[in-house]
Amino acid sequence: MPTISRFCPQCKKYARLNVLDDKALICPHCQNQWGKITKLETIFERCPICTCRQFYTDKDFNQVLGFLVMAVGVVLVPLTYGLSLAVFALIDWLIYRKVAKLVACYRCGGEFRGFNIPSQLKGFMHHIGLKYDKYR
Repeated sequence: MPTISRFCPQCKKYARLNVLDDKALICPHCQNQWGKITKLETIFERCPICTCRQFYTDKDFNQVLGFLVMAVGVVLVPLTYGLSLAVFALIDWLIYRKVAKLVACYRCGGEFRGFNIPSQLKGFMHHIGLKYDKYR
């Protein structure tokens, strides 16, 4: 089932909502309304939360886990004569390949999981992200 996740600006808690057609997006913690979805097919034309038109794709991968895998590899470097870096980099890459993609909004940071991702969406671009830093 498609979901939208974000930090609520009202209560400052992370919330994940299951998404249906013609549904208001309401924070489960404080009942603050974020926006409304009219059609799931057109969800990436404008963000239903902030009406931004710019999105990027990302992997739904826990970055802390990726860091820990590589940190273990670095710690083992003296014992393995550097081979652990290659082994743990391969493990990290294999895990990363298996993880699903998500779409995120540049402006509000909303994360859209389980949707059909349009092919025209690209990965994060820093020059676009800098433009929206003031809104987060």
